[in-house]
Parts: sequence; structure tokens; C-alpha cells
Amino acid sequence: MKYAKYFLVVGIAFISLSSNTSRTSGLSSEGIYPGNLFPDIKNLENVSGTKMDLSDLKGQKVLVNFWAAYDAPSHKDNVLFSNVIENKKYPVKMVSLSFDKNESVYQRTLAMDHVDTKYQFIAGNDVYSDLYDRYQLRQGFKNYLIDEDGVIVAMNLSPNDLDQLLSKN
Repeated sequence: MKYAKYFLVVGIAFISLSSNTSRTSGLSSEGIYPGNLFPDIKNLENVSGTKMDLSDLKGQKVLVNFWAAYDAPSHKDNVLFSNVIENKKYPVKMVSLSFDKNESVYQRTLAMDHVDTKYQFIAGNDVYSDLYDRYQLRQGFKNYLIDEDGVIVAMNLSPNDLDQLLSKN
């Protein structure tokens, strides 16, 4: 009888712990890989001076694209991503963050590219190195497709990959 009570108490404790674990295990932790919650990027400012945090777009699908005018592949993709989303009218906000050191080069590039500047931002000196390190951009510029809950669905997409992925939804 003494052992039966012991096993009953241990069994109840085990069940309560396992049910608590299953409730929290569905939540993603913050990180930079698919399945993770995308870390917020704060104090973004576009060329018009409008400020926002990435978390302001929660509840919407977002493509976060890191690029620079001096990096031809990322620059080309920035334009192509914008065109795919705009031409197909996909319900996705594209937030582009440029790592150009020269703001006038950045502004001239945006003017030549004819992309919507509302969600085009430049990493200022105060956040440049933090973002560059946090998103491991030394290995190349990246992009992230984030769902309405802020979870990374895919990363390092080509414009064609994005089109195929969004056309399925």
C-alpha cells in the first residue's frame, strides 16, 4: 500500500509535468532559422523619416530582406522580390534593410530601382554591427519569410522560390 501511494504521487507529478511541457513545446524560441520566432528589429527609419519596429507588422506575412547596393546579387534580388510581391499582389509586406554605408548611394539606388520606399530601410551606424552579427551576414546577405505569428517559415529564398511558395497559399 505504501508503494502504491508513492507510485500514484509520482505518476500524477509526471503527468502534470508532461502536459505542461507539451503546452510550451509548441512555442518557438527566438532565433534566425526556420521554426524560430524572428527577433524584432527596432527603430527602423525609411527615407521619408517614418519610423517603425518590425513587430509593428505582426499579424501579417513579412519578407525581411537584407541587402546592399554594392552586393550585386542581393541588390538584384531586392528589386525582383519587390516586383514579384507587387505584380502578383501577394499579401506580404517586404521589409528591406540595406547595409550600405553611404546614404546617398542607398537613396540613388532606390530611386533607380523604382521600388516602394515605405518599407525600405538603411542600417544606421548605431545598429549596423549588431544586426550584421546577429543575423550572421558575414556569410552573405539573407532573407526571411515570416508568418503572421512572427515565426520564420523559410530563409534564403530566391525570388522564384518566393513566388512558388506564395502561389501555393
